[in-house]
Amino acid sequence: MMEIEKSDAWQRHQLATLERMQRDLARLTHPVIRAVGLCGVAYLASWAVVMVFGAAVGAMVVVAALSAGALVLGAPAFSLAIGVERYLRGRLEDHMS
Repeated sequence: MMEIEKSDAWQRHQLATLERMQRDLARLTHPVIRAVGLCGVAYLASWAVVMVFGAAVGAMVVVAALSAGALVLGAPAFSLAIGVERYLRGRLEDHMS
């Protein structure tokens, strides 16, 4: 069976296209990842304050509830963003080797 190899120029073109696609999509995925991460930190920190000082710190309960809601609502977008990042990073690693 005849095997057709891609030229070096074609492989460089594919690599450049993948890098550009990852950079363009990163403008959308990185803010989602950061926002969900920030909500997770706020959630844990607010519950830590509530556990230490008790329920008398009512504002922290509200912060915990709001950040938990943001985590639940942001979870699908977070999962998609992580999946896209991992897929593109894997493709880039395959082309690099």
